[in-house]
Amino acid sequence: MIDTYSLPSGPPDIMPEGIASHGDVFYVSSARHGTIFRGHLGEATLEVWQPAGADGRTQALGLTVDPLGRLLVCGWETGHLFAYDTATGELSARVTVDAEVTGLNDICVQDGYAYVTDSKRPVIWRLAVGGEVGPAEEFIDLGAFGAPDPADCFLNGIVPGPAPGTLIVCDQAEEVLWRVDTVTATAERVDLGGVHVAGDGLVWVGDVLYACDNSEEDSRIRMWLTALTLSADGRTAKVVERWERPVADTPTTAAYLDGRLFLVNSQMFAERSGYPVRHPFTVSALTPPHI
Repeated sequence: MIDTYSLPSGPPDIMPEGIASHGDVFYVSSARHGTIFRGHLGEATLEVWQPAGADGRTQALGLTVDPLGRLLVCGWETGHLFAYDTATGELSARVTVDAEVTGLNDICVQDGYAYVTDSKRPVIWRLAVGGEVGPAEEFIDLGAFGAPDPADCFLNGIVPGPAPGTLIVCDQAEEVLWRVDTVTATAERVDLGGVHVAGDGLVWVGDVLYACDNSEEDSRIRMWLTALTLSADGRTAKVVERWERPVADTPTTAAYLDGRLFLVNSQMFAERSGYPVRHPFTVSALTPPHI
C-alpha cells in the first residue's frame, strides 16, 4: 500500500491544490500553472493528464467528477470552469462566469447541478451538469444573509450537506461554515458552538466531515485535519477532534478513496513559515483517524 504519491517533475512552483477521485483513479490540480495530474492507486508517481495552459487553463483549483464521468475544474481568477471527459481526456465544455473579478475555488455536484464557491465575493455559482454543461448563473450571494464584505470573506470548500437539498460551505477568512438551502436559495451560519473552523477543502467519510483547517493563531500558522459531526439538518456541528499537520506540507484539501484520505500537500505556506519548498510535491494517503 502506497502512503505517499509524488507528482512528476516540472516547474518548481507547481503548488498542487485540488483533488477528486473516479474509480481507482484520482486527479490533482496545479494552482499556479493549471496542470491536471492523474494518479492510480497502485502507482507511486502521478502523470500529466492535461498540460498547463491547455484550453486557457492557466490556473486550476477545486475538482470534482460529475455523474456523467466528467472532471469539473475551477479556474480561479481566469473565471473559467472546465469539464473533461475522464475516459478520453477531451474537453467537453468551458464555461466563463459573468464577473469581472472572480476566484473560482471549489466545486461539488448535487441533484444535476454543480455548485462553485467564489473566493473574491461571497457568491456561489451554479451550472447544470445533468446533460450538456450549462451556463453559470450567480445562484446565491451570502452577503444577503450576513456574510461580510468581500475583503473579509473567503469562500472555499463546498460539499453536499447531510440533509437533502443542502450544501455546507467554508468561509475560511471568517472561520465559519455556512448551510445553504438549494431549494429556497437561502443560507445561514452553522452553529459551531463557539469553535472556529478555517476550512479549506472538505470531504465526507460516512457521517464524519473532515476539513483541512488552516488558521493563524498569535501570528503563527497552524494546519489541522479537523473532524466534525453535523446534525441531521446541518444547522449545528461539533468538532470532535483535531490532528495537527505539518505547516511545511500545507494540505489544502482531501479526497476519500479506497478507505483512505488523500491529502494534497500544496506547500503554499512553506516559505512563508520558513521552510524550503521540497520536491517532488506529494499527496499523502492515510487511514481516516476518526472512525
